[in-house]
Amino acid sequence: MTLDAVERIAEQFALAARVDAVERIERGLINDSYLVTTSRGDYVVQRINDQVFRDPAVLAQNVAVVATHLGGTLVPEPVATRAGGWLVTDGGAAWRAWHRVAGAAIPDASPAQLRAAARLLGRFHAALADLAPDQLVETLPRFHDPAHRLAGLIEAVEADPVDRAEGMAAEIGAALAAAPLAARAAEIVASVPRRVAHNDAQLANFLFRGDDAVCLVDLDTVMGTAWFWDVGDLLRTSAAPAAEDDPDPEHNVAQPERVRAILAGYREGAGAALRRGSPEDDALEHAGAIVTYEQALRFLTDWILGDTYYRIDRADQNRDRARAQLARFASLQDTVRS
Repeated sequence: MTLDAVERIAEQFALAARVDAVERIERGLINDSYLVTTSRGDYVVQRINDQVFRDPAVLAQNVAVVATHLGGTLVPEPVATRAGGWLVTDGGAAWRAWHRVAGAAIPDASPAQLRAAARLLGRFHAALADLAPDQLVETLPRFHDPAHRLAGLIEAVEADPVDRAEGMAAEIGAALAAAPLAARAAEIVASVPRRVAHNDAQLANFLFRGDDAVCLVDLDTVMGTAWFWDVGDLLRTSAAPAAEDDPDPEHNVAQPERVRAILAGYREGAGAALRRGSPEDDALEHAGAIVTYEQALRFLTDWILGDTYYRIDRADQNRDRARAQLARFASLQDTVRS
């Protein structure tokens, strides 16, 4: 896709002024995103990956419902098309746009910044506490379901389409040994309320200005699940300062002060929406280990299948992602036990 073509698509949205420049945003593993600059503000225009999201119209409607409910706070404001609706279709691909929020993601936030991110997440949940989950469509069924992800790994190992399973015997063994955690996750889900949640609240989806977290982006997976999944994803991606694909176990040890900062900040932000001592509150203590295990299963499965889901920038990246998640999972389990 050329930048000229993206500019032509961007002009079909109700932007405040004509497009001055278009620049590709090199982040994210699923969709293709572009920064669109105008004299009256900047926008993000994004092509939705229809191999992952089969119904972009439903996706866009979910985002609109949540953004409207939040009243222009906490998340970016979507931009309608000039023809009405939220999507521009070009060459069979669906595109959307929203106002760019000034700020930047922080790949290695300090404990104070992590507390601010978690506080923002708590505020996000509290503001959505009165939005019924059935107001949103489930865009990715069983998205958070470790037992389902474990079954997918077992199927991938049995098929082994590109002969990678043998070289990951240790990692596969570690994943299978942790199978009881999948059952524990199902028990927790059954014990907590079904809520509207972000479902991909990794650190990269928080925008900061200095030490202050100001916005939560990437609402593709917003739907009815449970709040602890979001807290777990923030813990998964920031409890240790290493990159997501750093396979060195020494770099992937969860730091207690980072874990404490996230849990404390989240409870502050959620306020009265989260009843202390409830199963929903207790679930937070296990959230990091559960979500990190689930993501390890996903990366490991994708590696064995031949890198069919996640975008990669280099060979062996999904293998390294799987190893990093397994190492971080082990350390988060130790944090829970202590």
